Amino acid sequence: MKREVSLKRYSKIFILLGFMLVLTIIAPHSFPTIANLSNVLWSVSVIGIMVSGSIFAILVGGIDLSVGSMLALTGIIVVRIIRFFDYSVTGVLLGILAALLCGVLVGVVHGIIITKFKVPAFLITFATQSIISGISMILTNNKILGCLEPKAFTYIGIGKLFGLPVPVFIMAAVALISFYVLDKTQLGRYVYAVGGNPEASRLSGISDNGITMMAYIFSGLTAAIGGIVLASMTQQAMASTGSGYETEVITAAVIGGVSLAGGEGTVMGAIFGAVLVGLLNNGMNLMNVPSTHHGLVKGLVIIVAVAVDIMGHQEKKKGLFASLFRKQGGAVQ
Repeated sequence: MKREVSLKRYSKIFILLGFMLVLTIIAPHSFPTIANLSNVLWSVSVIGIMVSGSIFAILVGGIDLSVGSMLALTGIIVVRIIRFFDYSVTGVLLGILAALLCGVLVGVVHGIIITKFKVPAFLITFATQSIISGISMILTNNKILGCLEPKAFTYIGIGKLFGLPVPVFIMAAVALISFYVLDKTQLGRYVYAVGGNPEASRLSGISDNGITMMAYIFSGLTAAIGGIVLASMTQQAMASTGSGYETEVITAAVIGGVSLAGGEGTVMGAIFGAVLVGLLNNGMNLMNVPSTHHGLVKGLVIIVAVAVDIMGHQEKKKGLFASLFRKQGGAVQ
């Protein structure tokens, strides 16, 4: 039994190593290089940052479909402010602060509408996705805003520290903070409780509305951090930048074992999902798979991941029923 639990605990590591082994065999000269693996981590860092916050919304039984449009808006905000202050360090600091504040405010709005007006999370975040995209188009006049300086800004996205891209360290820091909150604090336990059984959590005195509010604030905040990092990486901002990122985030979460039903999943699992998606993209590029096929492959991966998740829940239910049956001495006729 212990061996079975141990294997399940480290299954994601085995999957990741197995996937890397396959890619090494397929592309032995291009995949297993430090430069390529560093590039994979760099490419998934924004998704890793975002999923570290979006997981809170999923764990409480909701979802945040606006993270992609938030990514674009916050990138636009930081770039516009930097340009307004003539590319100064002051502009960088004020731009980052304004972008983070914007992420928090959108999270608060989502939390209020979901908890006070009982609007389904899917519906409200789908609506705000369009609203935020519209605001981004107005702020940019649907044009690209370049931002090639100052170095204090560009270093965030393209700088290196100890040989690794700075965004990888930002992803690691955000993921570790999320891990600590969910795994080591009372707030984290409440998040899982609200997502697992909202009615029971209310009866036990947990403020499910407050926890849900915090979950969407975390989601908005990490989307803003992702927007800042991506704007620095590309040294530009535009309204269409975040298109599709919400799908990437959800894909990473689902592949990482985060249940869309809420109450189950880990940040480390979600980061694993992001890295696996990055390796998948990298592998398809190395094998010269046409970009038109990438969406198809990712869609199939999501379907398989969701199917595995559902089967896992069914197995747990069977195990629970079997346990209850044994406790009753098999007296059911």
